[in-house]
Amino acid sequence: MLPKRFILTLIKGMKPPELFGVFVRLTGLLIVLYGLYELWAGLDNVVENLIDAAQGNNSDLPSSFGFFAFSIPSLIVGCVVFFFADLIARLAYRNTPNV
Repeated sequence: MLPKRFILTLIKGMKPPELFGVFVRLTGLLIVLYGLYELWAGLDNVVENLIDAAQGNNSDLPSSFGFFAFSIPSLIVGCVVFFFADLIARLAYRNTPNV
């Protein structure tokens, strides 16, 4: 764990656009992690449905569409936000010199 003093020194030395870029990247990373979580849950549901179908269970099986409907767009949006954080920070702070 990083000491509190070290973290505060890092944050103090950053300009507002740089700090905003860090928060944008963190947001993108969290969105990607959510997308991976949903993708994993969807794949788990597909495998469970395949196992149930192979064992002869003819009952109504839950759909995996909802998992993939949220996971794939969130992966795409999270990657775009993460990799274009500099552009987003420049757009947010466009009147600030030397950004």
